[in-house]
Parts: sequence; structure tokens; C-alpha cells
Amino acid sequence: METTRAVSIITYNRANRLEEMLEGVTRTVPSKTDIYVCDDGSTDGQSEMMVDLINRRFPHVHYYRGPNKGVAYNKNRALYLMKNHHFSCLLEDDLVPQKKNWFESYEAAATLTDIHHFSRVQDKRVPENCPEFTEYLQKTMSVTPIYGSSPRGDLTFITRRVITTVGGMNPAFKGVGYAHSEWSNRVAKAGLIAHPLLWIDMAEVADKFKQAGDTSGGRWDEDKAVIKKQIRYNKRIAERLAKQDYVYCPLRIC
Repeated sequence: METTRAVSIITYNRANRLEEMLEGVTRTVPSKTDIYVCDDGSTDGQSEMMVDLINRRFPHVHYYRGPNKGVAYNKNRALYLMKNHHFSCLLEDDLVPQKKNWFESYEAAATLTDIHHFSRVQDKRVPENCPEFTEYLQKTMSVTPIYGSSPRGDLTFITRRVITTVGGMNPAFKGVGYAHSEWSNRVAKAGLIAHPLLWIDMAEVADKFKQAGDTSGGRWDEDKAVIKKQIRYNKRIAERLAKQDYVYCPLRIC
């Protein structure tokens, strides 16, 4: 059976970054890799800009737009689209691949590990100005935010067994925070092996990716009041779910 591969770019209201992202992905992934763009209901004509770009320059890329329901829902769309592939990668739209063979290196590691996740904070002033963010990292990832140069962003490389065993992220979460970490905790609970550093893999990603767009606060600066409210809400959801003995959450697309 031929090995199947997929990359999904998670985006919202960042049509101006999509061309660079797609250039980076299409230039560096193995041939016959399925590439998806999952748009969380972008506004102000940005979805139309994305569709026009894909039709003109990247006709082999699959575009999916759903209603605006937040990061967790959008990642679930991507997981659903990639659920039958042997190896899959979730990329947020500010982490642009630069060097070939990055996918293959994660794929090789996946013969030993079933999930490989990267996450990094770029700018020191983000957690200084948003203590909820620091608390969120410390409690969900058991790490203190790391400050340094680019890239920062989010990359999740997984095998098909992760999706079939754990399913998707819990739809009880709304907006920003906790959904991905709760999903990763279920991966560990299921007995699937994680990358030994779990969330942090700076050397690998810094060598093969670059950050696109903002280099400071990003979404944490865009609407602090809304994000703080979302994090507080999702923290309560995470605490409630932690008391439940479950691993699999049905994966639905919307």
C-alpha cells in the first residue's frame, strides 16, 4: 500500500500570508502530498481572496471554509480531512517551511513516536503583558514560556493511529486556549508515545521554518479582553474534562 501524506494550513483572516505559506509548503513537501487550507470563516472578503489565489496559483490545493467557530473547530476540520492519511501535519499560518525534507524527518521520527508537536513563543513582552498566557502555558504544557528569536508558531505532526484512537478536539472549548493541550493529554492517556520533549522542539523547527507576518504579540495583542475571557472559560472546561475518564472524542466536520 502506498504511503499517504497530508498537510493542513489553519488560517483565519490572513489571506495576505497564504501565498507565502503555500509556496513554502508546496516547494518542500514530498510529491503527492495532499495539501489543505482550512479557513475558519474569514471575514471582509478574505475568503474570496484565498479562493482566487488558490485557483490561480495552486490548483492542486484543497480549500475548505467553515463557519467561524474558533481554533479547535478549525483544527478538527483539518484532522477530519487528514484522517485516512498515514502521516499528517497541522501548520498554523505563521510557520512557513523553508527547507526540503522537513516532512520526511518528522515522518522518520514517527516510526518511533505517534505524535510530534512543536509550539514556541517568540516575543518576551507577550506573556509579560498577558499573564493569562503564561499561566496557560505553565498549566497546560508544564513549561515556562521560552523567549527568543523566530520562528514561533504551531506545528503538529501525527500518525493516523492518533486520529483513529483519540478522535478530535473537544467542541466544548470556545475560542483560544486549552483545547489542543486537552487533546494531547488524551493522546498520552491512550498510551500513544509522544515526542520526549512533547511541545518544544526549537532546534529542528528553527532550522527549517520561518515566521511569517507579525513578530510580536500576534493574536494576543489583537483583542486582549476577548482572549482573556476565552482562556478563563476554557480553563474551567479543561478542569471539568480532566475529571472524566475518556479518550476518544468523535471527530466531526462543520
